[in-house]
Amino acid sequence: MTRALLPVAFAAIALAGCSSEDPADTTAAPANTAASSAAPAAGTSSAAAPTSAAPAASGPAGGGCPVDATTLQKAFQANAEVAGSILLGKGFKDISCYQGYATALTQPEAMDAAVVVFKYDAAKKTWAAVMGGTDGVCQANVPAEIRSHLKHCG
Repeated sequence: MTRALLPVAFAAIALAGCSSEDPADTTAAPANTAASSAAPAAGTSSAAAPTSAAPAASGPAGGGCPVDATTLQKAFQANAEVAGSILLGKGFKDISCYQGYATALTQPEAMDAAVVVFKYDAAKKTWAAVMGGTDGVCQANVPAEIRSHLKHCG
Protein backbone atom coordinates (compact mmCIF):
# COMPACT_ATOMS: atom_id res chain seq x y z
CA MET A 1 0.00 0.00 0.00
CA THR A 2 2.84 2.45 0.72
CA ARG A 3 4.30 1.78 -2.74
CA ALA A 4 1.14 3.09 -4.40
CA LEU A 5 1.21 6.31 -2.34
CA LEU A 6 4.92 7.00 -2.81
CA PRO A 7 4.67 8.34 -6.44
CA VAL A 8 1.69 10.50 -5.43
CA ALA A 9 3.65 11.98 -2.50
CA PHE A 10 6.66 12.77 -4.74
CA ALA A 11 4.40 14.44 -7.31
CA ALA A 12 2.75 16.57 -4.64
CA ILE A 13 6.11 17.66 -3.23
CA ALA A 14 7.47 18.46 -6.71
CA LEU A 15 4.42 20.55 -7.61
CA ALA A 16 4.50 22.42 -4.32
CA GLY A 17 8.09 23.52 -4.92
CA CYS A 18 7.59 24.60 -8.55
CA SER A 19 5.53 27.73 -8.19
CA SER A 20 6.55 30.69 -10.37
CA GLU A 21 4.20 33.06 -8.58
CA ASP A 22 5.57 36.10 -6.80
CA PRO A 23 4.62 35.86 -3.11
CA ALA A 24 4.16 39.65 -3.04
CA ASP A 25 1.65 39.49 -5.91
CA THR A 26 -1.78 39.57 -4.32
CA THR A 27 -3.55 39.15 -7.67
CA ALA A 28 -2.16 35.65 -8.28
CA ALA A 29 -4.50 32.68 -8.30
CA PRO A 30 -4.50 30.43 -5.23
CA ALA A 31 -1.85 27.70 -5.39
CA ASN A 32 -4.40 24.89 -5.63
CA THR A 33 -5.80 26.27 -8.92
CA ALA A 34 -2.52 27.41 -10.44
CA ALA A 35 -1.56 23.93 -11.61
CA SER A 36 -4.86 23.42 -13.42
CA SER A 37 -4.84 26.68 -15.39
CA ALA A 38 -2.59 27.22 -18.37
CA ALA A 39 -0.70 30.52 -18.46
CA PRO A 40 0.00 32.27 -21.79
CA ALA A 41 3.49 31.96 -23.19
CA ALA A 42 5.95 34.68 -22.21
CA GLY A 43 5.88 37.69 -24.50
CA THR A 44 2.30 37.20 -25.65
CA SER A 45 -0.79 39.23 -24.97
CA SER A 46 -4.18 39.66 -26.52
CA ALA A 47 -6.19 42.80 -27.11
CA ALA A 48 -9.28 40.66 -27.63
CA ALA A 49 -9.13 39.42 -24.05
CA PRO A 50 -7.43 42.06 -21.90
CA THR A 51 -6.49 41.02 -18.41
CA SER A 52 -6.08 43.03 -15.25
CA ALA A 53 -2.39 42.16 -15.13
CA ALA A 54 -0.26 44.87 -16.71
CA PRO A 55 2.51 43.88 -19.11
CA ALA A 56 5.94 43.88 -17.60
CA ALA A 57 7.86 47.06 -18.13
CA SER A 58 11.33 46.64 -19.52
CA GLY A 59 12.67 49.45 -17.39
CA PRO A 60 11.93 51.66 -14.44
CA ALA A 61 8.31 52.44 -13.72
CA GLY A 62 7.06 55.85 -14.67
CA GLY A 63 6.80 57.60 -17.99
CA GLY A 64 3.53 55.76 -18.60
CA CYS A 65 5.04 52.30 -18.13
CA PRO A 66 3.80 49.65 -17.92
CA VAL A 67 1.06 50.04 -20.53
CA ASP A 68 -1.57 47.55 -21.68
CA ALA A 69 -2.87 46.59 -25.13
CA THR A 70 -6.22 48.33 -24.64
CA THR A 71 -4.56 51.68 -23.90
CA LEU A 72 -2.26 51.36 -26.91
CA GLN A 73 -5.13 50.37 -29.17
CA LYS A 74 -7.00 53.58 -28.22
CA ALA A 75 -3.88 55.64 -28.97
CA PHE A 76 -3.43 53.81 -32.27
CA GLN A 77 -7.02 54.46 -33.36
CA ALA A 78 -6.72 58.15 -32.36
CA ASN A 79 -3.97 58.67 -34.96
CA ALA A 80 -5.78 58.36 -38.31
CA GLU A 81 -2.54 58.53 -40.29
CA VAL A 82 -0.92 55.58 -38.49
CA ALA A 83 -4.15 53.57 -38.11
CA GLY A 84 -4.99 54.14 -41.79
CA SER A 85 -1.72 52.62 -42.98
CA ILE A 86 -1.39 49.66 -40.58
CA LEU A 87 -3.70 46.65 -40.24
CA LEU A 88 -4.21 45.94 -36.55
CA GLY A 89 -5.92 42.56 -36.92
CA LYS A 90 -6.56 40.86 -33.58
CA GLY A 91 -4.91 43.66 -31.61
CA PHE A 92 -1.47 44.22 -30.13
CA LYS A 93 0.90 41.67 -28.66
CA ASP A 94 4.50 41.56 -27.50
CA ILE A 95 4.34 45.00 -25.85
CA SER A 96 7.46 46.54 -24.37
CA CYS A 97 7.68 49.84 -22.52
CA TYR A 98 10.59 51.94 -21.32
CA GLN A 99 10.85 55.56 -20.12
CA GLY A 100 7.88 56.97 -22.01
CA TYR A 101 8.21 54.89 -25.19
CA ALA A 102 6.47 51.65 -26.12
CA THR A 103 6.42 49.23 -29.01
CA ALA A 104 3.83 46.62 -29.89
CA LEU A 105 3.30 44.10 -32.70
CA THR A 106 0.08 44.01 -34.68
CA GLN A 107 -1.68 40.70 -35.39
CA PRO A 108 -3.11 40.93 -38.92
CA GLU A 109 -4.25 37.81 -40.73
CA ALA A 110 -2.34 36.67 -43.83
CA MET A 111 0.14 39.58 -43.60
CA ASP A 112 3.38 40.37 -41.83
CA ALA A 113 3.05 41.89 -38.39
CA ALA A 114 3.97 45.56 -38.08
CA VAL A 115 5.74 47.30 -35.21
CA VAL A 116 3.98 50.37 -33.85
CA VAL A 117 5.92 52.94 -31.82
CA PHE A 118 4.15 54.92 -29.10
CA LYS A 119 5.24 57.93 -27.03
CA TYR A 120 3.84 58.95 -23.67
CA ASP A 121 2.89 62.60 -23.06
CA ALA A 122 3.47 63.11 -19.33
CA ALA A 123 1.67 66.48 -19.26
CA LYS A 124 -1.51 65.01 -20.77
CA LYS A 125 -0.98 61.54 -19.27
CA THR A 126 -1.80 59.93 -22.62
CA TRP A 127 -0.12 57.68 -25.14
CA ALA A 128 0.14 58.57 -28.83
CA ALA A 129 0.94 56.31 -31.79
CA VAL A 130 3.97 57.83 -33.52
CA MET A 131 4.69 55.49 -36.44
CA GLY A 132 4.20 51.94 -37.61
CA GLY A 133 5.73 49.65 -40.17
CA THR A 134 7.69 46.47 -40.76
CA ASP A 135 11.21 47.93 -40.81
CA GLY A 136 13.16 50.74 -39.17
CA VAL A 137 10.31 52.42 -37.30
CA CYS A 138 12.38 53.13 -34.19
CA GLN A 139 15.44 54.85 -35.68
CA ALA A 140 13.76 58.22 -36.38
CA ASN A 141 11.25 58.05 -33.53
CA VAL A 142 13.00 56.66 -30.44
CA PRO A 143 16.18 58.05 -28.83
CA ALA A 144 19.18 55.75 -29.26
CA GLU A 145 19.61 55.22 -25.49
CA ILE A 146 16.04 53.88 -25.24
CA ARG A 147 15.94 51.69 -28.40
CA SER A 148 17.95 48.86 -26.86
CA HIS A 149 15.34 48.54 -24.09
CA LEU A 150 12.40 48.09 -26.47
CA LYS A 151 11.50 44.91 -28.31
CA HIS A 152 11.65 45.19 -32.11
CA CYS A 153 13.87 48.28 -32.05
CA GLY A 154 17.19 46.45 -32.14
